[in-house]
Amino acid sequence: MPSAENGNWEIGKLGNSGTSQFPNFPIPQFLGYSTWALLLLLSLIFYRERAFFMDAGFQLFNLINEQKIQIYHYRFVTAVPQVMPFLLMKIGAPLWALAIGFSAAYILFYFAIWHLLVRHLRCDALGWVLLSLMLLMTYDGFYHIQSEFNLGLALLLLAFGIVLRNEALNKTWQWVCLLPLIATIGFSHKLSIIFTVFLWLFFFIKNKELRHWRYGLLLGIFMVATGIKSAFFTNWYEAAKQAEFAVNLQQYFPKLWSIPSNLVFAERCLHYYYMWPLLLCVVSIFYLRKKAWLRLALVWSFSLGYLLLYNIADPQAQYRFYSEVSYLPLSIFVATPFFFDVLPTIKASPTLTWFRNPVRVGLASTVGAILLLRLATIAWNHRTVAGQFAWIEKQVAHPGNRFLLPENQAPLDTVLMTWGVPFTTMHLTALESPDSAKTLLVLPDFQWFEDKMGREDVFFSPFHKVFEKEDLNKYYYRLIPKKYQNLNKN
Repeated sequence: MPSAENGNWEIGKLGNSGTSQFPNFPIPQFLGYSTWALLLLLSLIFYRERAFFMDAGFQLFNLINEQKIQIYHYRFVTAVPQVMPFLLMKIGAPLWALAIGFSAAYILFYFAIWHLLVRHLRCDALGWVLLSLMLLMTYDGFYHIQSEFNLGLALLLLAFGIVLRNEALNKTWQWVCLLPLIATIGFSHKLSIIFTVFLWLFFFIKNKELRHWRYGLLLGIFMVATGIKSAFFTNWYEAAKQAEFAVNLQQYFPKLWSIPSNLVFAERCLHYYYMWPLLLCVVSIFYLRKKAWLRLALVWSFSLGYLLLYNIADPQAQYRFYSEVSYLPLSIFVATPFFFDVLPTIKASPTLTWFRNPVRVGLASTVGAILLLRLATIAWNHRTVAGQFAWIEKQVAHPGNRFLLPENQAPLDTVLMTWGVPFTTMHLTALESPDSAKTLLVLPDFQWFEDKMGREDVFFSPFHKVFEKEDLNKYYYRLIPKKYQNLNKN
């Protein structure tokens, strides 16, 4: 049996005809396009849960009131999905239209990259790696949409699609596309460099046509972009995260296996992320049978290394929706070898049509069933966010429009994180009319706001900020003058 490292499984070459790198890729593209259509449909149905929840609700609130696209921590890629709601705001569209546009824009962003990969770059395998990033482990992530990390990783897959389109990397158009992509990816999230190195090594091992100085230069440019971000564009938030990581490492080292989130992740794999360990087993067995030790080591070292790195940073993994954003990229470590190495070994006659080919029909049916399972799971889980919304609406179902509630009286298993509640409340209540807008602030105490409690024209932000009435966009939020009421039940 030939080894994976001897070059016998290399990516198909592109001829002058420009045909697909994977002319006999065993999964039909219509399955992918159908999946994106269903994802878009879900984004429209559950637009409130996606656009008003936590970070997205906060970002949309600031976009509307500041009337400009929001970019945080120098992560410029986050500007792209905001273009649609921003333009809708500029033409005076109602709040529900902005929310729908914001929700759909994220799906359209990922879909556009998928379309470029499978139709223009003709790399079906990378397209399915992207779809795996969206679906393989997603549970809460569909509703916690505002992740610059995953936006950047989608661009990273696009960058490698450009590389694989012409492995010699000697075309001007490639570098014209790659350089701005690399800069954007490098600034999207510091951890993106881990996935850059993984993909770079995977294709270096797999394809001898990439073993040249230009491919090495590409990795060097990625490193420089990430280094510039770390050295000159690290703000207070990222610095605090780094300091917290150092404290956690000191606390648990050398007994890193005792980190509580290790067990938390294992439990979540049983209940929510079951596709990841399943695909990891499939890939591992395949590499063991092929005696592809280097690729096996690559998959396991990056999977365990990244998982440990994140668990040190978040040793309790208390908030499932929050930690899932960082767990989702693990799918790249298993989906890439699966779609590039495992799946192409399934032989099916290229002369038979799809519906007369039992191998392809069986594979397409299996993949289709898995996709439907994942989509149904995502749709069912909208109840997690809907439960928070129902609780919020119940709390503000009183005369008045400004409310306070001590954090110890909020069910945190329903509310999840309290800081996003004021912004979510404003969106939910202003959907009917700008004049119906209300706000609810949930904090351990309200001491910082005591000297402003008598005012009737302010909005309290949980970040110790007071919005004056002129700070709010009156076209969307018109808080009728009222004082804050404390809903303390004790």
